[in-house]
This record gives sequence, C-alpha cells and structure tokens, in this order.
Amino acid sequence: MECLILSAGAGSRLMPLTARLPKPLLPLGSTTVLGRLVGQVAPLGPRRVLCNLHHHAAAAERYFAQTDLALPVVSRREDRLRGPAGSMLTFQDELAAADTVLVVSGDLYLGDGALAELVRRHQESGSDLSVLAVEVDDGSRFGVFRFDDGGRAVALEEKPAWAAGRRSWVSGGAYCLRPELLKRVPADGLYDFGAHLIPELLAERAAVCVVPWLGRWDDLGTTDSYRRAVLDDLASRAPEGADASHVAPTARVHPTARLTGRVLVADLAVVGAGARLHDTVVLPGATIPDHTTVADGCVA
Repeated sequence: MECLILSAGAGSRLMPLTARLPKPLLPLGSTTVLGRLVGQVAPLGPRRVLCNLHHHAAAAERYFAQTDLALPVVSRREDRLRGPAGSMLTFQDELAAADTVLVVSGDLYLGDGALAELVRRHQESGSDLSVLAVEVDDGSRFGVFRFDDGGRAVALEEKPAWAAGRRSWVSGGAYCLRPELLKRVPADGLYDFGAHLIPELLAERAAVCVVPWLGRWDDLGTTDSYRRAVLDDLASRAPEGADASHVAPTARVHPTARLTGRVLVADLAVVGAGARLHDTVVLPGATIPDHTTVADGCVA
C-alpha cells in the first residue's frame, strides 16, 4: 500500500494562522496535524508516506528533515495546484505500482481507527474506490451523498444549497482506491474527488464503497474547528476535568503567567509576565504581551 497525504493547499480560510505554515503543519499537542495522521497511517503497513507540497513548501521540507515521524516522508513540490485527486499524478509512478492507494486530506482530525476501518472495508468489498463518510449537521460545505431506497450511494453533490442546516452524510476526505483509477485523472486542470471522480464513478454504477464513520472527525478548515481539535487532543491526555496544557520545549512562559483549562503554547512562542490564558492556542513564534488575558482564542 502507498499513502498520499494531501499537503499542498493554501489554507486561506485559516489565515492568519497559515501565513507562515502550511495547514497540515499547524501544531497539535506535541506534534502537528500531519504528524498525527502519519502516526495513524503507520500501523496500516505502508513503508513510507508521500506528501505533495505547494503552499509554504520550504517550511514543510524543513519540518520533514528535522522531525522524527512514525514513517519516512517522501515529499514533492507541485508546480501548480492540480486539485485533491489530480495531486495523485505528482506521485504517478509510485501509486501506479501499488496494490492499494490510500489518500488522506492533510487537514483532518480523525479518531483512532478511522483509516484502519476504511482500508479494511475497501479490501473486503473489492471496490474500485472506497470513501470515508461522516454525518454532519450542515452538509452545504461538503460533498453530500444521495442514497437509493436500498441504501446504495447513487450520487455525490458538491456543496449543495439544499443541504444547509440538514443532517447529511458527506465525504470525509479519506479515500482508498485501485491504482487503475489513476488513468482517469486528466493531465491538465483541477480534478477533485468530490466534484469529479466520485460522481463520475457513481454515474457509471462503478463499485464505490461508502464507509460510515461514527467516531471523532473534523475538517480543520476554520479557526474554530482547528482550535476545537487542539483542545480535544489536550483533554484526551489529561484526567477528566483537569487542566491540560502543553508548552513546547522552545517556548517561553513567564513564571507569573497562568494557564488554565486547555492551553497549547507552540515552538518559539512567548507568554509574558502576568498573562492569563484559558482554552487557548498560541501558534509558533507568537507573543502574548505582559498582563494580557486571552480566553477561547487562537493567537498567531
């Protein structure tokens, strides 16, 4: 199996958090969003992870060179963005030689076991493509599945207006596929899983397996969703109800500062004298001035 973690996007909805970092390298506890995903991929058996790069590619390359991750990472820059499915062509030779291709969006926060369930169901079903599906309260920001009376997926509609405020089963940003599907990816232009490949296969009645996941899932496309994932991760590492903070070794927190609730202070960040932080994320290199109070925030 080969695994591609999509890492090229600009993360424009997360500005200014992504002004200096690609979205997958945003800190998450003692690691990063991407580091956590690599750790979840490692038990599935691949000998490496592939990452396509574009936005702040040099920062990602430095991170890979300096960080001990659960698997080696082979990265490659895209000279132009091809779209999530089109990005597979960046590693066309490697993926074409695999038995199974796993593609994971680099901005996902997944509960443990999600990717293992996707791979297991894909291998058991013999499908051309398997898609992790999650249920959300508002489907209008996602690709929404339509099912027939027998529960078989028959269509996927990208960001439909009719799904606003409606609970919907949506594509969860993780895919398992036969490498033969690479032949469908056009050499030019943008090519997406949700807008192109999945609807095309469903229209052709190809073997598409929708794998429901009821566990933890978040698309870290907004500041609120990213902060929620960081706080959830911190809480999972502490006794229930206890304060849970992580201060990176290279961060500086003044002895008179007070951290309560769940607080992440990332590399090279500075928290000044008398500062008060509660349920807050302080990104790499950020500064909290003396006697500043931040609650329920995210500081870049």
